[in-house]
Amino acid sequence: MSPTITINDLIQTRLAEIAEDAWRDYRVMPVKGGDGRVLQLGTGAVWEQWYCQAEHDGYGPCNEPLLTHEQASTLLGMHNDDQPIPTPQIPPVEIELLDPSRGCFMPDALYHWSDVVREYRKAK
Repeated sequence: MSPTITINDLIQTRLAEIAEDAWRDYRVMPVKGGDGRVLQLGTGAVWEQWYCQAEHDGYGPCNEPLLTHEQASTLLGMHNDDQPIPTPQIPPVEIELLDPSRGCFMPDALYHWSDVVREYRKAK
């Protein structure tokens, strides 16, 4: 009898691979369960899903929360496909994420919280 692999097993495996690649290539880690923070700008709030452990300036790990393209757009009041942060000071992290609305993995970008806040203040 051959072992059975479910779609959930495949998704979990792919999510683990993406997390490993993000750590290896960008020093970015997924937030584990209740370790996340609620990030709020104005009246919008999102739940942190990733954080950065890279050293951008030689002063130790960054530790900033990272937001997806959709999260950043929501906080900045941009409910469309435009780039939410046209000129980020810290380069966005290119990553593949599970898109529940489409039922597949899609390319996405993770933005540093400081860049989202900077763009918000610029628009105010």
